[in-house]
Amino acid sequence: MDEISPTVVSPGVARVGPRGTDLRFAAWTVLALLVVHAIALFLHEYSHSTAAWLMGFKTNPLAITYGHFDLSNVLLQQDMDENVDYGAIIASGHGLQAALIALAGAGIGNGLLYVVVAVVLTRQASRMRPAGVLFLFWMAVAASANLWSYAPVRTITTHGDMATAARGFGISSWTLLPFVVLPSLLACWHLFRRLLPRVLGRTCEGDPLRGAFVAATACAIFFGFYGCPALVGRYGDVSAVVSILSIFAALPLMLMATLPMSGVGRMNAA
Repeated sequence: MDEISPTVVSPGVARVGPRGTDLRFAAWTVLALLVVHAIALFLHEYSHSTAAWLMGFKTNPLAITYGHFDLSNVLLQQDMDENVDYGAIIASGHGLQAALIALAGAGIGNGLLYVVVAVVLTRQASRMRPAGVLFLFWMAVAASANLWSYAPVRTITTHGDMATAARGFGISSWTLLPFVVLPSLLACWHLFRRLLPRVLGRTCEGDPLRGAFVAATACAIFFGFYGCPALVGRYGDVSAVVSILSIFAALPLMLMATLPMSGVGRMNAA
């Protein structure tokens, strides 16, 4: 898509108003975000289901709950579920297997996905078209932000993947917390401190406002959208507080840290 190639802005020259190419770029970004959200979520649920199948607790790894055919589910897959009976698995004396199945969604479906995409971007971004680089970057955002949405956002809770994992291991959620938060924080750090500058340099060099749009959108999606589930899903007070901190503390702080990468300050100074 040639429309997303950056438009060079000479130093000291202000850009005027929203251009048609900027609107197309924004529309393309919205579409990409919806697609990568679906991919990351499908991989997450299939990872749970496949792990259960490999361990003998399901007969069909594709037998997940797909939900209703309505707008919210089509766009954001809100009704999807791995369709794994964790209670029965734990009750049968297979708590370890239940814990591994519960962790497979974030660990394999999202964590491994992030590693693969990050390696491709690190090694191949300079050879790829800007559209491909940006699409893979949004995929990396969805993958790493899914990790964030579970650890730390929904780890200290009474239900969900992390609570099931803790119950299967026979430990408290507080004991599990550092083990699942560390890889999540590493992915967050790598995304914003390593991948984002590389992506901006390849796709938005010479166009600081477009670079600022990418950086701000990444922060908003990561800490805002993926940081808010505990506010609407009845995950308890601790998770709710973590969601609030993600939106009202981590989001603006990361935004302040990443916007300079876009070159907006240099453009204003010029």
